[in-house]
Amino acid sequence: MSWATEGNAEPISCLECRRRKQKCNRQFPCNHCSKRGVAHLCRFVPKKVTKSDSASDEGSSSASKKRALESPEEESYLDENGYQDGENHEADEVDALNALGYMPHTHHVLLGKTNKGTADADDELVQSKELQTAIMSMPAKPYMDCLVDNWLNGANHHYYVLYRPQFRTQYNGWWATPSNKRTTELTSLILRVCACSALYILNAGVMDRLERELGTDVLTLATTLHTTAEKLSKTIPSGKGGLVHVQQLFLTAFWYKSAEKWTEAWHALGTAIHAAYEIGLHQDSLSDGMSEFDREMRRRVWGILYVWDFALNSMLSRPLLVNHAECTFVEPTLALDKDPENPDKPSPFLHMNLHSSLCLKMAAELKPVSSDNSTPTETSKILVSKALKDIVQKWMDELPSAYALRNPDTQWDAENDWIVFQRRYLHLVGHMCLFDPLKQFVTRNSAEPLSDLELELRESGVLAALGLMEVSRTFFDHLASAGAKFHYAVFCIFDTTTVLCSGLVRDEARNLPHRETVLDSIKRGLGMLHECTGESKTALSLCRILEKMVANLPLSYREKGLMGSSKRTKSKSMSPSVSSAAGGLEVADTARQGRSIDSAIHLVEELRQSNNMGSNDSGGASAVTEHSSAAVRDDSRPNHPEPLQGYSLPPPPPPPPVEAATAPWQTTVDQFGEFQPAMHVMGRIDDPGQYGQPDWQLQQVHLNINLDLFNGCNCSHSTEGFQPC
Repeated sequence: MSWATEGNAEPISCLECRRRKQKCNRQFPCNHCSKRGVAHLCRFVPKKVTKSDSASDEGSSSASKKRALESPEEESYLDENGYQDGENHEADEVDALNALGYMPHTHHVLLGKTNKGTADADDELVQSKELQTAIMSMPAKPYMDCLVDNWLNGANHHYYVLYRPQFRTQYNGWWATPSNKRTTELTSLILRVCACSALYILNAGVMDRLERELGTDVLTLATTLHTTAEKLSKTIPSGKGGLVHVQQLFLTAFWYKSAEKWTEAWHALGTAIHAAYEIGLHQDSLSDGMSEFDREMRRRVWGILYVWDFALNSMLSRPLLVNHAECTFVEPTLALDKDPENPDKPSPFLHMNLHSSLCLKMAAELKPVSSDNSTPTETSKILVSKALKDIVQKWMDELPSAYALRNPDTQWDAENDWIVFQRRYLHLVGHMCLFDPLKQFVTRNSAEPLSDLELELRESGVLAALGLMEVSRTFFDHLASAGAKFHYAVFCIFDTTTVLCSGLVRDEARNLPHRETVLDSIKRGLGMLHECTGESKTALSLCRILEKMVANLPLSYREKGLMGSSKRTKSKSMSPSVSSAAGGLEVADTARQGRSIDSAIHLVEELRQSNNMGSNDSGGASAVTEHSSAAVRDDSRPNHPEPLQGYSLPPPPPPPPVEAATAPWQTTVDQFGEFQPAMHVMGRIDDPGQYGQPDWQLQQVHLNINLDLFNGCNCSHSTEGFQPC
């Protein structure tokens, strides 16, 4: 964009090139400012008036003053302060309109003015007690420098809410300014940056130095700085402080999120959005007349606020804080971050542009449904879910090469580790948005009839959940290796795992797609939460909730073996009651005997087959005994009862092949006449069964109880259970 003065078609140079007497290319940002990394100083303003124009203006001004002194009748137009009537009341009018709650950008309409005017001049600087206390309580400059450098080189790239060269200039200027002339909003912003930075210190040497020399741990330091900034921020009047105030309010929400306080983060985000409304960030036309840099920064901050609002609405089921009907969204140009030497290098803000574009596309699809006052039908909900799935899938397929899902361009990763973070962040965001509209189909009752489209979306939902778990694991590993705090990854792991558990609970027909893979994903999710329980109290609570859900899943014995034991349980002693047919072995309480007769029969058949494979026909009976004795010696398990040693059971007909992950939920009648779920033969006989006992113990109990059946007794079934004939 080229610039020209008013009334003159000839372009002008930026202020920095004029000051340095350099030839400017008259583009924003210009070639020299971009190369020096001071794009925030590249400003185009009209040239100063000439001396002749200045002299004429001064002459007319002096003449008007002389006429005013010589004409007594004209003194009535000047008050005692030298202003014309009404000028000294303009500030009072603005204050009155603000007190009534009118937005600042509407004052010119209410006052009958044609132009919107400029931003209100800052009030006379009067330092509050809170500001003086905050300045006195801040650590020394070397420690503040350390925290600021850590932020700008690390966590600032998560959302890039601060333009690094500009904030560096502001920070250095703050220290160069006398303490009695420092502003409240900039002081609060510096405190917020240091508070957030203390939660993301990755260098162990830096952390040890801060804790040793300041005499406190970094978490306490972060909390102290945050509390000081919170008290100071409350002294800033509504509508004051400008963009700096909005930035420090957003960092408040960022701090709460990093400190595992999501509810407080949502409320802090609302405060930041309200402050953004006050200075007109929600309507891009209100920035007309501002410098290109100021307009760019306003668009960036507004985009970040919108992305956060959309994300927390999806994750926490909170209402949206941004009213789309009253807002406009203009994508930042990213011209500030252009590197002349590496024109293809991604901008640190590119990932936020991509995220906001996805949110806007999804919101546009949801807008017709939400604008209709009538209750949406089930069919319309299904169609909207499919449309959202297609939008997100297309967005992920069109990611730039540096952020691509498959075979990304990694040429910048070595020198810019923030690109790795942003790539994984975008992958996580895409899978979150893909899975969110499909959750309802994963948790549908499979026993109810489903249409072909619903079945398709159900499988898509399962695949989206599995993909989300995979990218969450990758993102979690990156954060864990970097020592980062609670983030979207852990939240996604818990949320996705609970949805998959709900899908298994409501899968009465046992036809959930990729059922075994889902079980493995749940197991891995629980393991990842276990890894961070020592660093996060919230993760510990989430892990306990998930353990309870996993323990109550209606799984078959084979599936329980695949899942393994989610937690250690104390071994429960068996009842001391003795059965004469069991050869003196202890028998478990009948209330815990839940395996079917088929399980016991299959056990005998497995023993017989293993005996035939390891011995000849003449020594079959003794081989069974030797096999049982070896099991006792090796695994410390009881022998099989004596009557089994000489008994030979004919092989049962082979069962039809059944896929364990998709087998329907069938029931059978146990030896007590109760209905029990049909169980698959376990490959691992050490797996804890449904009643807390190892499988081999339950199998031994069933063999003892049903010994008469194995000896050739005929049985008949009645309403009271199995009765021998």
